Amino acid sequence: MAARPRTRKHRGLEPNLYESGGTYIYRNPRTGKRHGMGSDKAKAQAAARVLNARLAKGADLVARVEGTSGITLGTAIEAFKKDRVDSASKLAPGTRANKRYALARLAKDRGDMPLEQITTRWCAEYLDEHYKGEPYRYHRALLAQVFQFARTKGWMDDNPIEPTSKSDTGYTKQRRRLTPGQFQAIYDQAEPWFQVAMELALVCLFGRAEVAAARYDHIVDGRLRYIRKKTRTRSHTAYVAIELTPAIEDIIQRSRLVPPVSPYIVHRVHQRITAETRARDHWSRVTDDMLSKTFARLRDNVPEIARLEPRQRPTFHEIRSLGSKLLEDQGASLEDIQILMGHAESDTTEIYLDGHGIRWQEAKGPNQGMPALLGECGLSPRCFSSTARHTPV
Repeated sequence: MAARPRTRKHRGLEPNLYESGGTYIYRNPRTGKRHGMGSDKAKAQAAARVLNARLAKGADLVARVEGTSGITLGTAIEAFKKDRVDSASKLAPGTRANKRYALARLAKDRGDMPLEQITTRWCAEYLDEHYKGEPYRYHRALLAQVFQFARTKGWMDDNPIEPTSKSDTGYTKQRRRLTPGQFQAIYDQAEPWFQVAMELALVCLFGRAEVAAARYDHIVDGRLRYIRKKTRTRSHTAYVAIELTPAIEDIIQRSRLVPPVSPYIVHRVHQRITAETRARDHWSRVTDDMLSKTFARLRDNVPEIARLEPRQRPTFHEIRSLGSKLLEDQGASLEDIQILMGHAESDTTEIYLDGHGIRWQEAKGPNQGMPALLGECGLSPRCFSSTARHTPV
């Protein structure tokens, strides 16, 4: 079993043995769990040698019987990356980069783990120890893909991560929702080009990628067409044509007044024209990152938001959530909001609608009084009278 490269601090120690604050810790190469070995270096070294010998020998014997010698998680990750990430033409550059980064971390953390020793318990302990919130969900899904790929190669019989929780159930989202008042305070500070961006996100429920990509020639037959970037390769619901209402037409007309002339609805005159700017299909186009950074800068000028911890402050993406809630308050159905947001599942839309306070469910009352209603059911209203008595049987 290959040992990890040793850092300068741990050189001279046995593989899988570490020192921290004068105490020695042994990391089980199979499970990843850490065990205290005391403060005596000689004893810790001796114990680590015994453990390494036993664990390595056991792994070699199992691999010899199963014929999977050398197939580690790192090997599976590298094969998966070449076949399903590097060669996947439908992946967006950002998605490909994120997957490569996450896979590299998984390989660094547990790449030397033999596939045949990976169990559901191992998966659960690794995820619980290293990831919280959204990173938990993302890395679990990625591991599931790697294990499924390994099954297609005959390296694993089942997918051990499937029984684990799909999300970090103990995690509470820190980021706060954006309120209408906060939106207005940010909007009032913004330059005209960014006001257009904020309104597109609010009215059309665009994410930042859709805001940056929206063009005038996307208007076809009285509808503004957009493709939800995150789900365009997975679901037909990512392709949406929005009817041009007076509110949307007003946004588009005002955007045309913003210099310079551009094919993009959200555009601006950049203070500095760089090589990266010239490389775009039009130099006036704004980027996703520019939208996020501009929003954050203006957001932090709002006293109500500035008092929050950085991780609690709303991002540009929260405009989309606020817009969906305002539509619901105006009477739009969940189905209509789901279509507008480009979601394949209504549960995803519900996530955006939650967190803005109590969502009261409208209920219709009966068309007739209680006596008549009870009469239709064959009951007498007297059973609800204060003078009524129960007769013992």
